[in-house]
Amino acid sequence: MQPWLILHGALGSAHQFSELGARISELGVNVDVLEFIGHGAQPDADVSWTMDLFVDQLEHYLEAQAWTAVRIFGYSMGGYVALELAKRRPDLVGRILTLGTKLSWSLKGAQHETRLLDPDVIAEKVPAFAADLQRRHGADQWTTVLQKTADMMIDLGDRPRLTPETMDQVVCPVRFMVGDRDEMVSLEETRLFQQATPGAELAVLPGTRHPIEKVRTDMILWHCRDVFER
Repeated sequence: MQPWLILHGALGSAHQFSELGARISELGVNVDVLEFIGHGAQPDADVSWTMDLFVDQLEHYLEAQAWTAVRIFGYSMGGYVALELAKRRPDLVGRILTLGTKLSWSLKGAQHETRLLDPDVIAEKVPAFAADLQRRHGADQWTTVLQKTADMMIDLGDRPRLTPETMDQVVCPVRFMVGDRDEMVSLEETRLFQQATPGAELAVLPGTRHPIEKVRTDMILWHCRDVFER
């Protein structure tokens, strides 16, 4: 049986989904977490990070596994990657569940987001977050992850891959999830893209902020089962 595939968000890594993975395994379902290039234990490549790079990685990974119609849970950036691959290769993606995926991108919005990714500011103002990034990516790599993520966001703001006008190319079942207290992703943009995607559903999670650590695992698991086991 093909596993359920988890895609992490920007600045993220596989270890953030250890609890969810364990809970899914208890259901008798195999689960796999794909770490994007340069994240966690995944080696970096001597290229700029772009959304296309991560979509290419996902496409090549699924082809190498000989998987088709895969069920994907994509958190934040991971949801964007899954949706873009579904546009490109509808044979590879069977169902998508996203959570906290920022879908509306502009250059101005990207510039605002990247101001929050200064490693010196993070180390001074939120040292606990800096320490967590070092644990995820390594003491020598975490600042590179921040810089390359900022570059990717600017590129995405300058040239969004997903727009409401292109979402009709996503033909697999999709459920968009967003927390009602998400600080990065608005309900309005999520609803806009949900309405532009054929047959897509929208779920608003109560009492839920953006960080995956702030999301109740049982809520994610319930939606995974509801979407993937139909």
